[in-house]
Amino acid sequence: MPNWTAIASRSRRALRGRPALAALGGLLATLALLVIGCTPAWAAGGVTITTSFENDPISVNTTDAVGYALTNTTASAQTVTFTDALPAGVTLDNPTAAALTNGSTSGCNLVPPAAGPGATSVTVTVTVPPATGTACTVWFDVVASTPSNDQTLADAYTGLSASSVKPVATPGGLIVLSDPTLSFTSPVNGQTFSLGEIVDANFSCAASDPLDSIDSFFGTDDEGNQIESGGPIDTVDPGTHTLEVDCYSAAGGGYVSQTVSYSVSSYTLLGVHAARGSDQISYRTLVPAGQLFTRVFYGSKLIALNRTAVSAQGIATVSFGPTAAGRRLIGSLRGRFATLSLQVSFEPQAIGSGEQQITPVAAIVTSRQVKVPLLRPAPRQGKRRRVRPRSRRMRPHSRRVRHRHQLRAG
Repeated sequence: MPNWTAIASRSRRALRGRPALAALGGLLATLALLVIGCTPAWAAGGVTITTSFENDPISVNTTDAVGYALTNTTASAQTVTFTDALPAGVTLDNPTAAALTNGSTSGCNLVPPAAGPGATSVTVTVTVPPATGTACTVWFDVVASTPSNDQTLADAYTGLSASSVKPVATPGGLIVLSDPTLSFTSPVNGQTFSLGEIVDANFSCAASDPLDSIDSFFGTDDEGNQIESGGPIDTVDPGTHTLEVDCYSAAGGGYVSQTVSYSVSSYTLLGVHAARGSDQISYRTLVPAGQLFTRVFYGSKLIALNRTAVSAQGIATVSFGPTAAGRRLIGSLRGRFATLSLQVSFEPQAIGSGEQQITPVAAIVTSRQVKVPLLRPAPRQGKRRRVRPRSRRMRPHSRRVRHRHQLRAG
C-alpha cells in the first residue's frame, strides 16, 4: 500500500515557491490524508450466499425446500438481490411457503418475491444487518416434476448485487429420482364377496430408480385395519369397503398410493314361517361360521328366543317355539293368527390370526314379520250317558213257530 504521508511531504517541498502549484500540492496532500482515514468497503469483507436443498436426492412430485444462507462480514447493512434459476424440472410449489427463519431476532428483512407457484426461477431481495457473521436464511418450497436420470441438476444465479460489495454465491444442486411402482392385484375394484368369505390381499411395491429403495408399504382399510399383502381383507362387515395401499421410498421420499373399493353381502332370512298346527317358528339363512341369536316379539314383549352356533359357512336352519309365558300370551289372543316380529342378530367369527385378525365391528341385525297360528284347546264335552244293552227277547212269531213245532211233535 502506498505511503500517502511521504507522498504529501515530497509534493510540498517540490512546489515551494510556486504559488499555483503550491495550492495544488496542498489539495493532493489533503486528499491523501482523507484516503488514509477511509477504508474501502471491499477491504472489510463482503456477503456470501450459499444455496442448499433440504433433501437431496428427492423423488418426483415430492415437496422439498431450497434455502439461501446470506452471511454479511461488512460493517454496514447490505441489501442483496439475486435471481436463482432453479434446476431443470424444479418449480416453486403451491403454496411457495416463503420463509425468513431468523428475521425477527437478527434484523434480517425479506422483500416478498413476485414469483408464485409453478415459477422456474425466484428473485430474492434480503437486507442483511451489519453484524459480523450474522446469517439470514431464506426458504422456499419447491417440487420436481421430472427425474434427472440420477444426474445432479444445478441451479444458476443472475442479477447478483449488494449495497456496496460484490456478493459471492455458491449455487446448489439436486438429484431427482423416479417414484416407486405399485402392483395391486387383489381385491379388484368393484368386486363383491359373500359374508365371511376368505379373501387375501395381494399387492407389492418396488423401487424404480437404482439410487432408491423401499422404506415401507402397507394397506389400510376404511375401518383402520392394517392389511398386509397375503393377509385377509375385511369380509365380516357387510357393505362397501375401501382398501388403500401406500408405498414409500427410502432415498427420495417418493410416495405412490392406490385405492380400490369392494362390497360384502349380508345374510338373508329365507323361508320364515310358523308350522301349521303348531307354534314352532323356523327360518333358513346362508351365513359363515358365527353365532345366530334370534328373538321374537309380540309388540314390545319378548315371547321367544334362540341361540344357535354355526360351525362353518352354509345354510343354517333354525327352529324353535315360544316360551311358556309366550304361549300363554298368544293363547289369550283372539283370531286365527298372531303377527310377530322376528329379529335375528348374527355375529360372524373373526377371520385371520395374530396382528392380521379382523373381527366384526358389530353384530348384523335383520328383521322379518311372521304369522303364528293361534292354537285353541279342544272344547270340553259333557259325560256321555252309558246305554245298557237290552236283553234279547224272543219275538212273538218265534214263540208261535216254536209252539207249533212242539204240537206237531206231540
